[in-house]
Amino acid sequence: MSREEPVGKEPSSPSFNIVGLNYVSLYFKEFEEAIEFYTKAFGHHTYKEGEIYGWPMGSTYLTLFPSRNGTSTDSNPCNTEFAIQVATPLEVDALYNHLLSLGAKTCMIPEDTWMYEPMRFACVDDPFGVRIDIYCPLPKENNQ
Repeated sequence: MSREEPVGKEPSSPSFNIVGLNYVSLYFKEFEEAIEFYTKAFGHHTYKEGEIYGWPMGSTYLTLFPSRNGTSTDSNPCNTEFAIQVATPLEVDALYNHLLSLGAKTCMIPEDTWMYEPMRFACVDDPFGVRIDIYCPLPKENNQ
């Protein structure tokens, strides 16, 4: 069965509901530098097997691999983005500032916004070009 839709036809609706995104994996040419950045950003990894490093992120893991293990071994991630949900709106600002202090570059300063739902949101690009979104849904009393 082909995964591509025929040209000229509207895509069909999925017959399943996605309930989450898990196990984000990134492959880096500057592998040691990436490990250093993410260790400074999120603390010591909790998973290591050979050259695989993993950090818990809520109910999932962020995993780093050397680029030679990836499908495009000569490039860093390109247009890669992941979102980190924090527990409080104030933590959006705190993590944003922490990542900037480690060399990330700002994309969007922290602000209250509507993106799928009312939330506090900010984003940065890490030193390797990965976009990191930081968000926290706003309490119900702020949504009215």
